[in-house]
Amino acid sequence: MPAWAWLAVFGLCIAATLPVIRVSSVTESGTELRILEAERERLRSEIRSLAAHIGQLGSLARVKQQAEERLNMVPARPTIVLEVQQPPPARVLPSRFLPPDQRTNGAATVSTPMDSQSVMGAMFDVLIID
Repeated sequence: MPAWAWLAVFGLCIAATLPVIRVSSVTESGTELRILEAERERLRSEIRSLAAHIGQLGSLARVKQQAEERLNMVPARPTIVLEVQQPPPARVLPSRFLPPDQRTNGAATVSTPMDSQSVMGAMFDVLIID
């Protein structure tokens, strides 16, 4: 057989195998695509399951149960509010906190209510004078 015939047979063989290789590559890509889609769907299902689990963990009933069991917490007692209808008793202040003209030895009873401004002023005067 002449050389050109061998070349023609060889060319025909290559030409015949190219579509087979191409179809094989497409089939392989399709299989890989189906595997990846199945994996994506499995992961989406897992995400939905984990989101539901997080919802259960954050529920108020479960948080209360965990607080009582693990942290030994108890529900708060009701708050009692008392309203007093009397004025407060006279304040007894050490004399060093009084203005210089009201100082005596020991503690002094102040009958007039003092606001925070006058107390701070008296303390400032003590710091400057003493």
